[in-house]
Amino acid sequence: MKKTTVIIMIYTLIASILPTIIFNEWIGGKMNWVPIQIGVLSLVSLYHCLTKDQYNLSKFTLILTAVVASQFIADLISKMPWWRVWFAPYTFIGNFGGTILLKFIFVIPIIILLHIVYRSPEEVFLTKGDLSIKAERIEWLGIKWNSITWGRLALISALLISIGTLLLTVITVTGFSVPRRLEELPMNLPLIILFALGNSFSEGIVYRSAIMGPLKKVLCKNHVLLIAAVFFGIGHYYGAPSGVVGVAMSILLGWFMCRSMYETGGFVSAWIIHFMQDVVIFSAIIMR
Repeated sequence: MKKTTVIIMIYTLIASILPTIIFNEWIGGKMNWVPIQIGVLSLVSLYHCLTKDQYNLSKFTLILTAVVASQFIADLISKMPWWRVWFAPYTFIGNFGGTILLKFIFVIPIIILLHIVYRSPEEVFLTKGDLSIKAERIEWLGIKWNSITWGRLALISALLISIGTLLLTVITVTGFSVPRRLEELPMNLPLIILFALGNSFSEGIVYRSAIMGPLKKVLCKNHVLLIAAVFFGIGHYYGAPSGVVGVAMSILLGWFMCRSMYETGGFVSAWIIHFMQDVVIFSAIIMR
């Protein structure tokens, strides 16, 4: 890897939840690293702004700082008594609905900042994208060069990934047992769809647009995809499935979604894939 790629990867890891994972899970104890992360990223952003580096990393680190700060504020609000009264943390609607609402609210400043800094929705993948573009070769998936459009590939892969999620991860959430609350699924389906739409959109901005947009003209395609995928994967350490397995699976999924965004020039293809997977996950949680 080039020196710039390594530096950017380090900045991205600082902005991720990796410091929290290392301290809480491997060293032991509880510590809020977010103020330190914000401080470090702010200093780095100021440094790159003053030195006027040729890659203009001050913009990228500014976006990272905003992402970490917005997540920090959202987390603080979620722990406030009045919020927990409105959104009871031990119910599906309260827990997931409240969390996704906060994600959606605090992704709005990120979108505004991306527009201010880059002044073009296309520059940061905040457009539909061209779904008629054919995918480049992905040898390990058996996808040949220019053999299928991303519009069709997004739908097919979304279905297959959702089935894979159900078989490999979501079943573990239900304990490999027959769901006892299957009858609750139809009545909650509108909420599941709404939550899946909101969650996949918000995470698409944070984990893909905010990373890939600033780096698109700085690094080569493969390095951009890798960094965004790693950021997405680490962010799902406490997901379903959790731990190292969850991170590895999320990195692979993140890479594929980033690839679709990069080649189509927009977020819709990745949104379709992420949305359908979230529908499966939320459905399994309802039936747990």
